[in-house]
Amino acid sequence: MLTSKSTELLKFLLDKKDKILLKEIAEYLKLSERSIRYEIEKIKEVTENEEFEISLNKGECWIKNYESLAKFLTNNNGYVLSPKERELYIFLKICFERKINQTMISDELDISKSTVKTHLRDIRKILEIYNLELELLPKKGLILKGEEEQLRQCVLKAVYLSKKQKSKFLDDIIYGYLKNIDKEGIKLFINYCQKLMNKIISDEAYEIILKYLVMVIYFNEKGYKIKSIKNENFLKGTQEYESVQKSKAILEGYYEIEFSEAEYLKITDYFLGSHTYNISYSYYENWVEIEIIVRNFIKKVNEELDIDISDDATLILGLVNHIKPTIYRIKNGIELENTIYEEVVESYPNLFSLVKKSVGELEKFINEKFTNDEIAFITIHFKAAIDRNVKKKKEKIKVLIVCGSGYGSSKLLAQRIKDIYKVEIVDIIPRYLLEKVNKRTNIDVILTTVPIENFKTERKIIKVSPLLTKEDIQKLDSYPIPRDSKKILFSELIDVIEKNTGEKVSNKLKTGLKNFLDTRLIDDIFHKKITIFDLLTEQRIKIKGKAKNWQEAIIEAGELLLKDDCIENEYIKEMIKVVEEFGSYILLVPNIIFPHAKSKNMVKKTAFSIVTYDKEIDFLDGQKINMVISFCSKDEREHLDGLINIIDKIEEDSSREKLMKLKTAKDIIKYFVK
Repeated sequence: MLTSKSTELLKFLLDKKDKILLKEIAEYLKLSERSIRYEIEKIKEVTENEEFEISLNKGECWIKNYESLAKFLTNNNGYVLSPKERELYIFLKICFERKINQTMISDELDISKSTVKTHLRDIRKILEIYNLELELLPKKGLILKGEEEQLRQCVLKAVYLSKKQKSKFLDDIIYGYLKNIDKEGIKLFINYCQKLMNKIISDEAYEIILKYLVMVIYFNEKGYKIKSIKNENFLKGTQEYESVQKSKAILEGYYEIEFSEAEYLKITDYFLGSHTYNISYSYYENWVEIEIIVRNFIKKVNEELDIDISDDATLILGLVNHIKPTIYRIKNGIELENTIYEEVVESYPNLFSLVKKSVGELEKFINEKFTNDEIAFITIHFKAAIDRNVKKKKEKIKVLIVCGSGYGSSKLLAQRIKDIYKVEIVDIIPRYLLEKVNKRTNIDVILTTVPIENFKTERKIIKVSPLLTKEDIQKLDSYPIPRDSKKILFSELIDVIEKNTGEKVSNKLKTGLKNFLDTRLIDDIFHKKITIFDLLTEQRIKIKGKAKNWQEAIIEAGELLLKDDCIENEYIKEMIKVVEEFGSYILLVPNIIFPHAKSKNMVKKTAFSIVTYDKEIDFLDGQKINMVISFCSKDEREHLDGLINIIDKIEEDSSREKLMKLKTAKDIIKYFVK
């Protein structure tokens, strides 16, 4: 952007249309020759893609192509930056250049130094979120200080806020910093990583990773590198890291730059945090807690709804897999660019408010607030669940058709209505039989193709054309008569088959029907809740264990699962490894740990095991334990209802003390299934 001084300088050169001494320009603008040189450098930077060129040599200044300069000044002379654009320009400059000179900014933007300080005050508030600060160094101005990881996140924030303004000026500033980075190499790298990982990431995640990698290249070329990263051991053990390592030759070869191991670990972290379409995918070390909290979240919303969605398996699965990348984005300061907030608030204001009010436990868990954009996307999951369950319970509207035309046109109208709407046509009658309708109780709506006058009824009467025009369809929609999505409720289909065959539909046939009908089917046949009674047997409970430390305690509980053919031996080692990498998060309630691991084909069936100890055993962070409740899950979901039952029971008043006093395995099972 040209300052007013730069614009005035160009106008002066255009007016003279000749070589002019630097001294003469300085006298005209009442500036020092040094300031004039600075303005000329800024003009060159801003206008490098224009058809004219400003030149300075041996104390003389002139323009190449005065006609283009005249056109440029005509097109760019009137634009004034808003305060927000000025602030974001300063923010971008700080983030990309890591330093700023307040005097130069004052000159560039043609604003006072006090206004610059006001903008910097607001920018510092954002920097504090990322643990960054502007440090004043003599003769160097303000220098941005902080961890490189946080600096990168702050840059993404600055870019996001700038893009949100939809300002060509700010877009041009961002382009100016990143224009030399060809994105094609990054796209090749991302696509090859996805191929090796055997997963497809969402558009949102793709854009986030793409932008982050542009930043990686930009800052590495500037000499700014990530030197260390937390969770290093965990990240190195993932399939994603292996895929990133195999793909790195594409990135380094294309851009002729070598990245550190820490850079690739951070790139891996971005892939792991992406919202993937592989819905069974889960890497979060605290996935158990998240799933429990999500179930409680659904329960809280459900309490204030007129319809029960608490057992909607699609909602539970969809929300759990949506929440995980949501938490990743919030914890890492990544904001959604494609907002649906305004549409959702306008369309479903009450549901949005209910979801926002109920999300508190999730916010407390991550110690961060959910943005309105994120809550809007979560609201859509609940809206879909409500629609599914309304569709399951609602009977078809019963329609009577009154038609003055012949039998053929009556049937045509009936067929068209059935093609579009979810209705039951109870009868088609001529006008003269209408008087008998009031005696019938099985009619909700009367559709008529002929005028009906002087007929009193409590039913809704809607006049339509025999051809069912667009205007007719609008009438029916506004009644409202529900549209037929052409989807079949699985429970209704099974009911029809069983009633007409007298035979119970086998699981094999159900699977075949589900695969054949695919998206035309609404699967409302929910699996039976698996409770702790289904997952815990007496032979997997041990009273008075012998372990001397927490590792031995996990092994002791794991061996009960192994002996009952629930797991492979490797699963026990994996449970210990998880604690070594992620710490004490398996201590879900005081004095009781819940060791588990990702299945990795090491689980044969979902199950729990319990070991109790008379004497407390040292755990991590000074904690003590006297019980181990270990579990394994075939699909990382079957265990969930049983686990929630256990935790709810233990958290009852004085309940844990009662549990510890039980003397037999049978008593422990009774305790949990009461």
